[in-house]
Amino acid sequence: MTAPAATDEASDAQPAAPAPKPLAEVVLAIDIGGTKMGVGLVTMQGELIDRDKVDVDHHLGADALFATLNALIESQLARAREHHHMRVVAVGVGSAGPSTPNVETISPLNIHSWRNFPLRERLSLATRLPVFGDLDAKALALAEGWLGAAQGKQSFLAMVVSTGVGGGIVLNGQLLDGAGGNAGHVGHIIVEPNGRRCPCGSRGCLEAEASGAAIESITGRSPTEPTYEIMQRTGRLVGRACASVCNVLDLDLVVVGGSVALGFGATFFNSAQESLDEHAKLSFVRGARITPVRLGDRGPLIGAGAVAVRGIHRTRRARSSR
Repeated sequence: MTAPAATDEASDAQPAAPAPKPLAEVVLAIDIGGTKMGVGLVTMQGELIDRDKVDVDHHLGADALFATLNALIESQLARAREHHHMRVVAVGVGSAGPSTPNVETISPLNIHSWRNFPLRERLSLATRLPVFGDLDAKALALAEGWLGAAQGKQSFLAMVVSTGVGGGIVLNGQLLDGAGGNAGHVGHIIVEPNGRRCPCGSRGCLEAEASGAAIESITGRSPTEPTYEIMQRTGRLVGRACASVCNVLDLDLVVVGGSVALGFGATFFNSAQESLDEHAKLSFVRGARITPVRLGDRGPLIGAGAVAVRGIHRTRRARSSR
């Protein structure tokens, strides 16, 4: 009997499967405002690919409010894995302030249940990811300088005129932090001496006179239903505050976003520009301009994403230099 031929194992073997491609990286972006919280996914190139939001329920306690935010976070993390097939590598936060550096704690003036709330620790425990945070208007400044209306500018002011009023200042290519990370609080420039009481305790602050909360208190109407006079007055007061910042810091561009400013549209921006022109008379600021944000309602989440991308790059540089 003839012996069977030896098996040629090499010819029968299947070709090795190619190694799976590494998943593209994305960051989880969180925007915390006085009336809404948003969570989204931002690529390392600044593209907002997914998002969701929820109204802030001011009747909730601190833990219950965080649980509301965490539900959005879990949903977006699942979307990253299952729908976009991307790997979340960090969390970026833009939050209403005041806050301590890197949002270790936050105390938004319009969210009374979060006073010295340990946001960074809670997010780290919930996501098991590195967390990088900053004020919302400072995050917007990063976004608009990266991809928006201030692209290519080395010095400018970014503002949010919404439920509250905040600002972020870029000077000579650097986002200003200040001693405690709260630089840019333009909402607390006095625009009406002896004016309305502000949540900060002072009187006549821009936030007490021109924020969405202030407008509703003054008029008894939602800022989504303003009169022509209110739109003009709000723009005029914002322009007055901008002139003070431009005069002090030698700025020639102010980029403004937020639901109030963008909702009031041309009437607001024309009045703001007229007021800036009236009060910015020094030769180096004459001609300074106020313009709407270019990123629209994507800006806050792209800004939070920019905070995360900046944090990732800084961490990697620090490791490589050791």
